[in-house]
Amino acid sequence: MNWYIVWLAVFLIGILSVGIVYSRKIKTADDYTMANFSLGFFPIAGSIIATSLGSAAVIGSAGKGFELGLTWFMTKLPVAFFSILLAVLLGATIRKLKLYTLPDLFVRRFGKASGIIPSLIISLLYMTPTFGMQIVGMGSVLTTIVDISFISAMLIGFVICVSFTLMGGLPSVAWTDAIQSVLILAGLIIMFFMALNYVGGADIVINNTSPEHFDLFAMDTTELINYMIIFGPFYLVWQTSWQRISAAKTEKTAVRGVSIGFLITLFVALFSIGIGIIARQSIPLDTHSDLVYTEFLTAVFPPAIGGFFMVSLFAAVLTGATSFLLSGAMNMSKDVYQGWIAPNASSKQVLKVSRLSVAGMALGGLVVALLITDIIAIYTYALSLSAITMVAPVLAAMFWKRATKTGMITSVIGSLLVAFIWSLAGDPFGLHVIIPGLIASFLLLVVISLCTTHSSEEKVTAYYFSMKKVDDPTQELEEAK
Repeated sequence: MNWYIVWLAVFLIGILSVGIVYSRKIKTADDYTMANFSLGFFPIAGSIIATSLGSAAVIGSAGKGFELGLTWFMTKLPVAFFSILLAVLLGATIRKLKLYTLPDLFVRRFGKASGIIPSLIISLLYMTPTFGMQIVGMGSVLTTIVDISFISAMLIGFVICVSFTLMGGLPSVAWTDAIQSVLILAGLIIMFFMALNYVGGADIVINNTSPEHFDLFAMDTTELINYMIIFGPFYLVWQTSWQRISAAKTEKTAVRGVSIGFLITLFVALFSIGIGIIARQSIPLDTHSDLVYTEFLTAVFPPAIGGFFMVSLFAAVLTGATSFLLSGAMNMSKDVYQGWIAPNASSKQVLKVSRLSVAGMALGGLVVALLITDIIAIYTYALSLSAITMVAPVLAAMFWKRATKTGMITSVIGSLLVAFIWSLAGDPFGLHVIIPGLIASFLLLVVISLCTTHSSEEKVTAYYFSMKKVDDPTQELEEAK
């Protein structure tokens, strides 16, 4: 009996059943993309954990642990810090504004034209290639389970992911994410300890591994700074966190769910990196980093048990893919379609476009997947472009009343051009594109805003301060309970 296929079949039947159940409950675009603003702590925290533990966090981190060692954990610290900062500092404001997407903030503050470019950047330059990254992860898992070609495995993963996302939207994604987060956490932690036993214990690992692999600061200083800036500011503008904060039924649920979700994700990173270090005792040192996790898993466990852990990995990758598709679809349906093409569109029309957007972005991601050679490389570049163009405008909308529409648009376009030019120049001085990009973004926003006046369609305000006087729409309900 092929236990890998048995476990996979059970898992797929389970999540597709959930998708079918929720597909019958989806009536409006709000139901599909925001779960009608009613998610509780478990689906919020679980969805954050499951989405965060995708290809880059599990397969990629195990590979980096294999190559670099414990120093890769340092890149995880800014993720948790900035994500929790977002929830605690801006969670209340995001909820009071009832934001569907990040560009929705720009439209309200700077006017209609300011939202189109950020929408396209998020959906096309971040969500689409990041979805492609998840397809690569699913392909690597399926080729381990079934004797098929890598391209065939990616196509199967693509069909599974798109079918599930099209059916149930955020309600099914969030609840299956929550359930899968338990599966993912159990798989990683149990595998870590069983892997230690498989290679002969912690003493064997310590004695047979170079000290550099246990040094938190072993990474080159410039490289470490690059990674920490890549993985830090971006999480202030990670649309998945914004969406979960808005979709929570109360402010307290939103802040706690997101904060605890990221703290658990940070803790679990130690296990995925540790698995990579342990794997050095068992598999060839020239193994490609993206194959370390799956090859070591099949070496450690017999199929009857290994099938469960392989499914936990597949769950991690699948849940990331569904969330990226859904977030990107919101940008296309809400910001582009309803914001520009059909402002008076009905909820059913927006729902239809949301589903069409999922299909279209998925096809784009599949094309990217066929071209990917390095999961971490594509992930860092996608993160960088989003952070470069979004962080400064978001902070301006929240905290700086003097920012103007002209300054915001110039910042987005100008920083994107700086990023592309810097990349073409080969990253001078060893600095990643995100550093000059962020500097250009802030400078352009400040200088151009000070040299221009507010347009008539702007709402001249700093939302963080102005929304303090507004109650959370669910506060009275919470107090009544």
